[in-house]
Amino acid sequence: MILKSPDKHLTDQEFFTHIKFFNLIFNHTEEDNDTFGLTDLEIGSEEVGSAYIRIEMEGKVLEISVDIDKGYKFDEELAKAKIEAEKKPAKEKDKLIKILSDIRAGKKMKLQEISTVSWIWYEIYNHIRFTPIEYKVPEEIKTILLTEINKYLDSFINDKLAIAKQNYYKFEAQKRILIKLIEEDKKISQYGNNFIIKEKIDSKCVLERASDFCIIQTVYALQKLGYLTVVDVWDELKYQKDNFDREKLDYNKEPARYIHVNLILEDTFIEEINASYKKNNPSNVFEKYDAKKGVLKFASKEIELSKKGKETDAVLLLTTLLKEKTIEWKHNDEILNDWGYTDADIKNLPKNKVYFAGQKVNNAVALKTQIEDFVECNTTKARINPKYRKVDE
Repeated sequence: MILKSPDKHLTDQEFFTHIKFFNLIFNHTEEDNDTFGLTDLEIGSEEVGSAYIRIEMEGKVLEISVDIDKGYKFDEELAKAKIEAEKKPAKEKDKLIKILSDIRAGKKMKLQEISTVSWIWYEIYNHIRFTPIEYKVPEEIKTILLTEINKYLDSFINDKLAIAKQNYYKFEAQKRILIKLIEEDKKISQYGNNFIIKEKIDSKCVLERASDFCIIQTVYALQKLGYLTVVDVWDELKYQKDNFDREKLDYNKEPARYIHVNLILEDTFIEEINASYKKNNPSNVFEKYDAKKGVLKFASKEIELSKKGKETDAVLLLTTLLKEKTIEWKHNDEILNDWGYTDADIKNLPKNKVYFAGQKVNNAVALKTQIEDFVECNTTKARINPKYRKVDE
């Protein structure tokens, strides 16, 4: 990362530039011919030059060259830059004119040359294109950059970063806020362990409902600890339907900005999230089950799963799942065998018999408690949701 102040707390906006640059440079495939620009290293809204300044030292250490895209206003900007170059002292002028001529000729440019010419051509930042597939970076250089990223994250995790203009929560508080966001939006119950967190942010990538929370740094720190995998982080602008002025054919209000964070959670983190739920909702636990009557006691409610103790699939499923004292899943063939079906019988049973039994249990529970995920199930397996089991089970 080659940070100017490695012990100073970064903003999420700053950290994003560094981690995104590292990932784009090193985490590409041999078939990947994509290029990227400085705007791909930004999140929120800021001057494109800010992103360049952050990665300038890293780019120089990597000794990479960039292409200059001859896009919008290129010729106009280049002409203005030449006029400015002519105003400089002879030695400096010759150097600038040489760089500008090389740019016009389509030559690849070193970042040092970009830094030199940017004083007379600020908009050149908009034309920079990186091509990772072309870079042959020694493994030891990659290791140096990765080590610095990890060193910073270690300091973030251990609350050793100095702050200047803003307070930031301690790491454990950062983790609790992330857990709260996941719980409040019922991410795991609705989407499983792979989902996207979407939060409203301002132009500096500060969350509207938690200004001292660093969501980007927190998820990458948790990835380092083995709690999850960060798939992607990006932002988007969203215009409200009533923002469009039909007479001017334009939007008449500022759009809302949202950050999206795609995560895949490991079981270890899900268990910690479940523990947090139990702590905050002590009454929402499984208490007992009377299989003969088909009555479940859960969340201080008695829930009838069958009339007059009739042996329904819902009753049978819950009876089977409660035999499992761990958080392990029961697969359909195990469940159906426990119901008395042979492997030969199973082939002739209605499709998704176990899945529909799980839905019947959840529907019955939801009617009394508004909790919709007492049983976790899909078309291949099922289990009692671990967050509703007693801690000592």
